[in-house]
Amino acid sequence: MQEILSLITKIPSAAWVALFTALLTSSLTLMGIRYTNKSHNERLNIQLTHERKLKQDELLRDRLEELYVESRKYMNHMITHFLPYLKVMQGELTYNEALDLNIAKGNITHNPDRVHLIMDMYFPELRESFRIVEKRLDIVNDINDGYKHQYKQGDYSGHKWLPLFQKALKELGDSTSNFEKHVSSIAKNARHINQHS
Repeated sequence: MQEILSLITKIPSAAWVALFTALLTSSLTLMGIRYTNKSHNERLNIQLTHERKLKQDELLRDRLEELYVESRKYMNHMITHFLPYLKVMQGELTYNEALDLNIAKGNITHNPDRVHLIMDMYFPELRESFRIVEKRLDIVNDINDGYKHQYKQGDYSGHKWLPLFQKALKELGDSTSNFEKHVSSIAKNARHINQHS
């Protein structure tokens, strides 16, 4: 122990100052590096969060556009599918001619399952307005089925069914328009939020 103390006392004070200065400089350098790294990490996190939000916004916009296109195809198909049967009720076509017209239109590619999937996964706020469309569609189908049953019995008169069918088709058209407006309002709100963020 005495030898160690004797060695320490033999070290010149300039060496102690140099050692203390080196330790202080190293500590300050390490603190500066740590602060710089922390700042870089915070900036990187902000950048990654921003990029993630941009990708999420882009995904939502793509899904909203897809929903709009798919739902329009589906709803246009719904409406146009029933127009020939309106002509049957008016006495302008036979039921077989109406069926042939619908067959001649070919397969219009629309995917109602995709519409449901996109709404359920991304836009559940649209489900209620779409449910109204589906209820109106059920009413139109029920009226058409009722008339079809009567037609098969040999009674071709559409006088009883025509006003009900016209009213139901109008309500179906109105509900599809309301749904499209709801989709558009979500798109406008998303665009408005993106412009201000």
